[in-house]
Amino acid sequence: MTEFVDNRFVNPVPELPPFWPGSPRVVQVLDRIRFQLESGDTVDDPRLGEFTWWAREYPRCYRHHLNCAEFRLRTIHALMSEIHAELAPELANNRYTFESALSDIRVSRVYWDFESYLCEVNNALDLLARIAGLVYRRQTPPNFNRFCKFTEDSEMQNIMKEAQFRWVNKMKSYRDCFTHFTPVDTMLSVGLKHYHDGFHIRAKLPINPDTREIMGFRYSRRVELLRYASTVWRHMTALDRIIAKQIDADYTAGVYPRRTTGLFFVSG
Repeated sequence: MTEFVDNRFVNPVPELPPFWPGSPRVVQVLDRIRFQLESGDTVDDPRLGEFTWWAREYPRCYRHHLNCAEFRLRTIHALMSEIHAELAPELANNRYTFESALSDIRVSRVYWDFESYLCEVNNALDLLARIAGLVYRRQTPPNFNRFCKFTEDSEMQNIMKEAQFRWVNKMKSYRDCFTHFTPVDTMLSVGLKHYHDGFHIRAKLPINPDTREIMGFRYSRRVELLRYASTVWRHMTALDRIIAKQIDADYTAGVYPRRTTGLFFVSG
C-alpha cells in the first residue's frame, strides 16, 4: 500500500521483519536437552553438572545480545516512522519538491542505534560459535571468524562458513568501519527521496564500508540503513534456526556435546 499525497505517492516505512515469539531456537533446543538430562536416571552421565549449567547460562547470554539487537532495530524503525510522518505532509504543500529531509537528534539516534545493533549481532555470533563449538572434543576459538577457520571440519562449521560468505562478512565490515574508523558522515540526515515509483524514506549507508574513509564512500539506492538492518535480522534468525536444528541432530546422534568440562574458561 502507498499513501496518496497531492497526486504523488509516498511509500510507507518498510515493515519490521518477524521477531521470535519467545526465545531464539538455539535457547529452546538447549533448554530441552538439559531438561532431558536433568530428569534422566543416569546420575553418572558426564553431561550432567557442568554442561547442564553451561547449557542454561550461555544460551541466555546469546539471547541477551539478540534481545538488545531486536530493541535497537525496533527503535530505528520507530524513529524513522516518526520522521516519515513529519516529512510526508510537506510534500503535499510543494509539488516541485523531490526530496525532503531533516537532521536532528532523532537522526543521530538512528545511526547510534544502528552501530549498537551491528555490535550486538556481532556479539551474538561469537556466542553462537562458542555454543556450536561443543561438537568438538577440543576447545574451539570463542570467536565467529576464527571458528570458521578451525582446522577440523564439521557440519556445524559448514553452516557457519555459509553464513559468513552470504552475509556475515559484509555485516562485520560495517561494524568494524563504524566502530573503529569513521561514522557514515559528519552531517547526517534522514529523508524522503523521490524515485520513479514514488517517495521512499532513506537513511544512507555506503555500499563500500571496507573503504573506511568518509570521502571514499559510495552510495546506491539498493542499500539503505533500515532495509539492510532488517535483512541482517532475517539472516540471523535463519542461522539461529539452522544451528538449533543441527544441535538437536548432533545430540540425538550422540556427538553433542563432545566436550563437557572446562566450558566456562576460554583461551585465545
